Amino acid sequence: METQNLRDTASMAGDSRSQEPERFVDSVVVAEFLSITPRQLLVMARKGALPAYPLGSGQRRVWRFRLSEIAKAMEQRLVGGNGPNAVAIGTRRVNR
Repeated sequence: METQNLRDTASMAGDSRSQEPERFVDSVVVAEFLSITPRQLLVMARKGALPAYPLGSGQRRVWRFRLSEIAKAMEQRLVGGNGPNAVAIGTRRVNR
């Protein structure tokens, strides 16, 4: 049930008719949305593999995310895509 709510939030976030700006969410929410651990998510954010917004300038930053941007980034990484992260494996192209 919670996953469906996250999907609804992500799909509604991109709705241009909405008057409120999309909320930023923390790594726990996004990790659940992607079915990975928060630690894996933060590693990906630090590497620039996912759209993320660091808060603070020190070594221990707090990261925030927009679910609509995460969903869009994942859609662009579809298997067989031709994006910059796609690599050839056998005869198929797979994103890493």
